[in-house]
Amino acid sequence: MRGHRHSTIVPASIRPWIRVFATFAMLAGLPAFADPINGRVDGAGAPIAGSTVTLWAASAGPPRQLAETRTDTDGRFSLDSDTGDAMLYLTAKGGQPIAAKTGGDNAAVTMLAVIGSKPPANVVINEMTTIASVWTHAQFLDGASIRGNALSLRIAAGNVPNFVDLATGGYGGTIQDALNSGQTPTMANFATLANVLAGCVTKVEPDACSRFFAATTPRNGNMPTNTLTALVAIARDSSYQPERLFALLDAFYPVPKGKNLRPTPFMPYLTWAPSA
Repeated sequence: MRGHRHSTIVPASIRPWIRVFATFAMLAGLPAFADPINGRVDGAGAPIAGSTVTLWAASAGPPRQLAETRTDTDGRFSLDSDTGDAMLYLTAKGGQPIAAKTGGDNAAVTMLAVIGSKPPANVVINEMTTIASVWTHAQFLDGASIRGNALSLRIAAGNVPNFVDLATGGYGGTIQDALNSGQTPTMANFATLANVLAGCVTKVEPDACSRFFAATTPRNGNMPTNTLTALVAIARDSSYQPERLFALLDAFYPVPKGKNLRPTPFMPYLTWAPSA
């Protein structure tokens, strides 16, 4: 409607109120209209229905909740909020993964996507966005809260697209370059983590989440209670018994008889336990 002529006739009785609202928005420095943030929550490449999606603004203090909704049966959501130049992130909690072997809500699921101050028109929240967001923001995470000074948060958010394409939930540009994809195990490390995380999200085994949390328990012995805190524990001490996580790759995705590859949702994956 901005910049376009139209023939709608506004009743004289409400014209003063429109002027008051427009003046208030201008003085407050806020847009009168906001573009919605649309997206989808996925687990192992399939939708998660009924997941609670919350939009947050990060700052040096406690994060500010801007909007909240639940995903539909296709895992889709839409959030409206005046965000300004805030550093934004999305959390997705619980829901029913369509890819799960057993139905019902998986309360252990907490996923994350840091989308910065200029989010794409469509956002995917999945295992890949969660890992990318955790590894770039490990020092700023407290549970599901992100806080830090403005410059540090801007730098961290700017690194997320190096790992993941927020619009698709697939790999970002830098992790696919020749060095990271072929000459180092960076991409395989990333996908292996995404696979074992997906094993918990979709309950590939009845005890998949309890096994995942046991394998991600840090040195202090405090076992994680959701997928996000489990990943933070790994990121902050990545060299602590990584063979525990690698063992889950075989437990969750054994090679089928007569086949050479594991039926994992993400590729490539590691073929031996890493040092970190």
